[in-house]
Amino acid sequence: MLGWAAAAAGSEQERVLIKDDCDPATFNAAIGPGTCVGDGTTTFQSFIAQLQANGVVANRSARGWAFRPGQLELNAGQGLQARNKGGENHTFTEVANYGGGCVAPLNAILHLTPVPECQTGAFGATLVPAGGSLNIPGLAPGLHHFECLIHPWMRTDVVVGQQDENDDD
Repeated sequence: MLGWAAAAAGSEQERVLIKDDCDPATFNAAIGPGTCVGDGTTTFQSFIAQLQANGVVANRSARGWAFRPGQLELNAGQGLQARNKGGENHTFTEVANYGGGCVAPLNAILHLTPVPECQTGAFGATLVPAGGSLNIPGLAPGLHHFECLIHPWMRTDVVVGQQDENDDD
């Protein structure tokens, strides 16, 4: 597998956008100052109501909270960047299997069990603050699942192709 510097120099980096629609006044009042620094329009009450309405169906989500695209393909050694265009902190965490996040009240609403990665320190290592980004070096060939450990319905699959046998390492 190519290292990050070689991947960045040899191929264009792909990007996943992290988006949310938090209303700063209501999110900051409900959770604490600085929770939302964006300019979204979804109130905290509407956010919770959406999760409660969708929590027992396959579409466990709140409108406006998503990774885009939901699936993407990379060449072996190609870099990936997760860029937070929302107003809240998110994580962009590789998980073995999709599941619940690390926030117990959201898991309760969604009837989810936290993924094991909540216990490994992955949360802090993959945190992407509002306006920030996280660079992922070239991934091994295969299927990789990424999930926000705060908002576990935010997910994307990254499919990495095999490296061409004629490529130099």
